[in-house]
Amino acid sequence: MENVKLLKTIPLFEEFKTTELLSVSMVSRSKRYEPGEVIVKEKSKGDGLYIIKQGRVRVVKTDSFGEEHILAYLGKGEYFGEISLVDRATRSASVIAEEESECVIIKQTDFQNLIAGNKEIERKFYKSFSRVLCERLRVANENLTFNQEINRLIQELEKK
Repeated sequence: MENVKLLKTIPLFEEFKTTELLSVSMVSRSKRYEPGEVIVKEKSKGDGLYIIKQGRVRVVKTDSFGEEHILAYLGKGEYFGEISLVDRATRSASVIAEEESECVIIKQTDFQNLIAGNKEIERKFYKSFSRVLCERLRVANENLTFNQEINRLIQELEKK
């Protein structure tokens, strides 16, 4: 039941009834990670959604020179890998345990089997998934606009 409460806090599942959350919970599993342990590796095949039950992780991307850049720190109740529930494209970043952490993992194949047998869960999930992706796209657009403005200001300063 503890995982059901956690799932309810995740935007992808916020419209789900308790019985539907229980179904999702039944296809999930928990795994513990030690500090420094790689949870998912950049460019590996995506395999599912990871929800942080406890602890803290860092999301890192390696540039073309081999330098690691921290994209984000995530903590309890946050999640990553949600796109892997829909497709199995390669991961865009690595996620590493910053401290002892525990994640609830929902594997893509298990989730797809679940929604194939329950159209209501499928409908609710894709509705929420679309909303989450739209919000992320809005944020990415704002960041792109901000970065373009910063670059324009830098170019103006360099001209002086």
